[in-house]
Amino acid sequence: MLRLLIVEDQSAVREVVAEIAGELDVGGAGTDVEVIQVASLEEAKQALSSGQWQGMITDMSLGDGNALEMIAQLRADGVTMPPVILMSGFLTSARMTQAVELDIEHVLSKPFAPDVLLSCLNKLFCSVGDTGAEKQAYRTARSSDRLLPEMFDMDRRLGLVYRMFDEMPAHHDVSEICASALGLAMEVVHADGGYLALFERQRQKLVQVAAQGMGEEIGGTCALNDTCFQAMIDGDEELLQAGADGVNGLCWPGISEGSFVAVPVRLQGVSMGVLCLLRPGEVPLKSETRQILGLLVKKLDTLLDNRAVHAALAANMRDTLIALVRSLEARDRYTRDHSARVGNLSAVLARDLGLDSDHVDLIRTGGLLHDIGKCGVPDAVLLKPGRYTDQEFAIMKAHPAIGDNILANMDTMVRERLMLRHHHERYDGYGYPDKLAGEQIPFNARIVCVADAIDAMTTHRVYRMARPLSFCLEQLKNNSGTQFDPLVVEVAIAAVESGEVRTQAEDCHQPDGVMPLSALISVKTEVRKYA
Repeated sequence: MLRLLIVEDQSAVREVVAEIAGELDVGGAGTDVEVIQVASLEEAKQALSSGQWQGMITDMSLGDGNALEMIAQLRADGVTMPPVILMSGFLTSARMTQAVELDIEHVLSKPFAPDVLLSCLNKLFCSVGDTGAEKQAYRTARSSDRLLPEMFDMDRRLGLVYRMFDEMPAHHDVSEICASALGLAMEVVHADGGYLALFERQRQKLVQVAAQGMGEEIGGTCALNDTCFQAMIDGDEELLQAGADGVNGLCWPGISEGSFVAVPVRLQGVSMGVLCLLRPGEVPLKSETRQILGLLVKKLDTLLDNRAVHAALAANMRDTLIALVRSLEARDRYTRDHSARVGNLSAVLARDLGLDSDHVDLIRTGGLLHDIGKCGVPDAVLLKPGRYTDQEFAIMKAHPAIGDNILANMDTMVRERLMLRHHHERYDGYGYPDKLAGEQIPFNARIVCVADAIDAMTTHRVYRMARPLSFCLEQLKNNSGTQFDPLVVEVAIAAVESGEVRTQAEDCHQPDGVMPLSALISVKTEVRKYA
């Protein structure tokens, strides 16, 4: 007797699979297959932990979890697993890799015909006896077998709908959202390739933000007039099916053959792009396929709308915070525009370090906001013209943590928070507020730290005149590896030597023509005042 466990939460599918497996005649006579059905992973765990099994057929995604995760956990717990046939309506590359790592014997992509399952079962139950005769599993084909692919196809469509509402990346950027939507759309219609392009009205161009199977020679931008989608962008067409509706024209320059299906991408009801699927498996589309594709586009509309609102709120929040910093600095004529200069210099250093443009803009914002925590420092300390007492310096040192707290509930500014909190950490671990050292300090904060120090040295302060560039270079070299990250210092020195940094020491007068009496303060005191 061979024992086979079937794990599937769709009762109709489970019954048909169990019927196929239960009618197998292994070896021609004498060896039956006992089929046990369960509808959840929890039931499967209990069955696998309490008996011997010669095989298991399981769907990948069930109501209470993922079968691959269950298999991995049971193996880690020392449970002996039988050979497994894995069924799934949507297999990502990551899940396929996981299945290979778990030594899954067979992976079946839904829908599949009964003979495909039979072939896998044959391999599962074939064995060589003492006589060397190979045993085979036999089953007579039945007319009802055609129902299996239909049920699997329904299961696959339900799985796609599930993924639209639970797996599309709502909090990622636009390109990731569009790439996810394109991948799902290709699965819906069994397409060989496709693209999602947004429409630039000013230039009258379509710009691809996601593409698969297009070929490297196909460009990512084209004029709308070079395609047949003008009516769709104008809002006059809901769906175009080349090869089914007699649609003429190209879906993209360089692609002249094959059928395609295209639907408009909208934002708040206005057509803003095209989702085009190349060489779909069914043209014309079945009504249920069109409905799923319509759901996908509506979900995409919602996600893009949310991202647009999210981006607008984030930009407004950023502008409000920068205005707060400028208002704060306007109280002190000596530090006016300090944060703007630190932001710009931080961006220069980030660029020279080879970071991409988005990363450079992020660091610019961190530099702009790095001192926002000083709004929590009393004016008596912040604007004091002389040397700080130990108590006053302790108050000043609280401003990075205050800035961190200001951004604490702003989920769009998580990376900026790290720059605000850690721009006064030292590479040797003697900085504040957390005494981080070396690589523990976020790299972005190490860049802002150097930019902040350079601006403090090269601008007039109420307690001293601006220092010349030679002094700045000397301090950077002397403190490389102790106060500053050596890598950042290297590009900072190059920036100073190339003329990208200026010093107010080149001017012969203080702001408003006033020379402070405390201009001869010691260098040791100056370093404290860089806070």
